[in-house]
Amino acid sequence: MSPTFLSPPSLDAASLNRYVKTYGASVLELDRSLAAAPAPPDLIDLTHGDTRAFTPPATAAADFHSALAENTEAYTAYRGSSSLRARIAPRLGDLLGRTVDPDRELIVTPGTQGGLFAVLSALVSSGDRVALPDPEYFMNERILAYLGAVVVRLPIEQDDKGLLSIGADNLAAARAARPRLLLLSHPNNPTGGVYESSTIQALADMAVDEDLIVVVDQLYCRLIYAGAQYTHLGALPGMIERTVTLVGPSKTESMSGYRVGVAVGPPPVVEAMERVVSLASLRAPGYCQQVLRHWAEDDAEWLTRRTAGHQALRDLMVERLRSISGVSVAPPAGSSYMFPLVGSPRWATNGPADDHEIAMAIKAAGVLVSPGYQFGPSGRGRFRINFSQDKKRLLSAAERITSALS
Repeated sequence: MSPTFLSPPSLDAASLNRYVKTYGASVLELDRSLAAAPAPPDLIDLTHGDTRAFTPPATAAADFHSALAENTEAYTAYRGSSSLRARIAPRLGDLLGRTVDPDRELIVTPGTQGGLFAVLSALVSSGDRVALPDPEYFMNERILAYLGAVVVRLPIEQDDKGLLSIGADNLAAARAARPRLLLLSHPNNPTGGVYESSTIQALADMAVDEDLIVVVDQLYCRLIYAGAQYTHLGALPGMIERTVTLVGPSKTESMSGYRVGVAVGPPPVVEAMERVVSLASLRAPGYCQQVLRHWAEDDAEWLTRRTAGHQALRDLMVERLRSISGVSVAPPAGSSYMFPLVGSPRWATNGPADDHEIAMAIKAAGVLVSPGYQFGPSGRGRFRINFSQDKKRLLSAAERITSALS
């Protein structure tokens, strides 16, 4: 007789069963049906960036192989190599606009995703209320559901310059809900929006006034386009002692495969994160940690070229998507994401468009996109694409999306 395997309730919660009322299925079930749907053999995947089109800096492989040859730090402290932390702390300080103590305020994590899970596991208990922008990174709500947290929605608006704002009424409603923690990505994933400085200040004021802990995922904070002013939330007055900032080389530098990230935060939180990491993986991979040796070091010219290359693709894709009848999209002010809205009668005859159906149709045409439901209720009728791609493939993807939607 075979044993009965039952998932714990916390894991079932991470499937986001609450979406059954809207879509007739949980988020996990929707994801699985999209993954199982047939597609042409030459499927173009726009759910993540193409690291062959935008390769990592040459220093990454060189530093990895040097660490492998040295063979001295396969095992490090749980929070990461002490010599590496001392080396990168000044650069992180310059990036984030604050000083960083390498021994007390810095931890190297197994990817930024690992850092996100570690910090939320360290801070969030069942029943805690967490303020979360809508839309927001698709794993945030799943992790919070797994931990038993209650999400407090913060609807955001994106203007035609890609800038984000949160209305005063929505901020007031969030305050009234008495959350314990504020969690957000900046630039925002999935929209690529950058928060207006006044909105960032309003979020900081709320955090200080209500004594909130803040976790901000700034994975794309180095990929900001011309015309956008970027404000580091953790550098504002009163925020250093209450903010955990997640950064890393996975996206802008195309170093996802090395699975290494960094978190900067108050010493008690970093200590708690270290305990979570020790339970989950002991540490970030020892050799991979060393690819950070030259990360963000004297690379201004390289970063300018990379940003210009992405901005050109952004402008191209915005133009192509806007040419499709019924499709609207705001140009992202940062990152390599955009979040088009499909409002044509064909897809929205009975209210908001079904973003799962839209993603299925686009996949049948030969392009894999991230459906809007993954990012929260306001994702209805939307899909996310990552335009960090080879230009020829991106143009081909645009043609297929046009064929599927128009």
